[in-house]
Amino acid sequence: KYEHMLLADYYVNSASSTPPPLNLIIGPSRWLAACARSMRSVTSRRRGGRGEITPSPNLAIRRDHSSKGFTARESWMLGAGRVPDGYENRDETRAYHQYLQTRAKHETAELGARVDEVNRVVKALEYKQMEDREALDVHMLTVGSELGWLKQQVSHVPRASVQVQGRGKEHGIATRVGRRTLHRNARSEGNSAYAGQRAVVPDWRVPWEVDWPAYEPIEFEHAVVKAQPVWADPPDAAEVAFEHRRSFEQLIICSPIGRPLNPRGRTGTSARGLLGKWGPNHAADPIVLRRKPRVPGAPAHDAKGVPGGVLFQMVAIKRADSGQWAIPGGMVDDGELVSETLRREFTEEAGALNDPLEQADLEDALDEVFKDGGRQVYRGYVDDPRNTDNAWMETTVYCFYIEEKLASRLTLSGGSDALQAQWLDVDGELLRQGSPTSLYADHREFVLLAISQEKEYLKIPLLAV
Repeated sequence: KYEHMLLADYYVNSASSTPPPLNLIIGPSRWLAACARSMRSVTSRRRGGRGEITPSPNLAIRRDHSSKGFTARESWMLGAGRVPDGYENRDETRAYHQYLQTRAKHETAELGARVDEVNRVVKALEYKQMEDREALDVHMLTVGSELGWLKQQVSHVPRASVQVQGRGKEHGIATRVGRRTLHRNARSEGNSAYAGQRAVVPDWRVPWEVDWPAYEPIEFEHAVVKAQPVWADPPDAAEVAFEHRRSFEQLIICSPIGRPLNPRGRTGTSARGLLGKWGPNHAADPIVLRRKPRVPGAPAHDAKGVPGGVLFQMVAIKRADSGQWAIPGGMVDDGELVSETLRREFTEEAGALNDPLEQADLEDALDEVFKDGGRQVYRGYVDDPRNTDNAWMETTVYCFYIEEKLASRLTLSGGSDALQAQWLDVDGELLRQGSPTSLYADHREFVLLAISQEKEYLKIPLLAV
């Protein structure tokens, strides 16, 4: 009864929802009761006059035949929910054991469920981390390839060569950027269609490497280009595959909005202007040279100002757009060979005859002129007044030197966009830079290169001028 009272009192007054092992409650009371009985037995035997103390039979704790029995002290010390032998059949002990087993099963199942949930979350996190790592690796590969491409592009961009030309000037720049001449015609309004269509760009701010946050070029596209002829690119430069387009200057570098940047720098005009293609617009220019024929009885040619002191003549046309003399060249059509363009453009601009027989004779003569392919003089950028920040001219120049007998068979007549075609003296006035009669764009430099090469080829000594 006392043990039942202890259990009832504990369960009523305990704040814990989980009861402790039974031996922690009733074990001490049973041990104290056994000690009290032993002391009473010893006292009674002494009173009986016996001299030795014998163990009381009440202290012998009965064990069953199994190996699972424990003494009262052992059971109390272990505290594992087990009671001494002889008490297993009590209702409260059996019920407590059943409670412990049920609770253990529930706790094990709950713990297993939590472990499973944790494992599932960990696996999900590991899978997500793996996906993120793979995505990051792919992204880093893409960024690495793009940086490599950009590094390759930047390596081809010439560095600005800034030169201070005196204390009195705040800024100055050499006439060449690296090995490239600063374009001047491309910043001018030499073409009448560009009147009022260019912002002013000082020499020192031409290179893209010079930081100019306030730069605002004038957007300009001619109505002819806006009409989208067959030879023009789409209006949006982002639709053009520039990786398949070649420039003689460098790899094509595009702005953040997808427009190609002029390799020689700023021009004051953006978009395409009069040029049909974004980026490089390729042309071919044939320089046809001969020595100027001497008329019997006429005075000797004035070779003053002519390199080498030998007077040459070239086939030249007068352009309809600027009125300047120029090489009879033109644009290379898509898929066309340069040699084909040279012949076609020369015929269109300098050999358009009305008489079919004369035209046939001219065609035969041109076959002789262009049969050897000529010698390449130049290939690259052209400082053309039609250039913009996003479209520019590039050309391939060939020189064809012919003898007087063949030259006499060339009947010249202006055609296409040429007002006039004739043999033009390559004299000092024509070759003088800034002269009113100077050649169009960079054609002066091309002719000088051609004459220099031909004189070397013809073994003509280069005399001092």
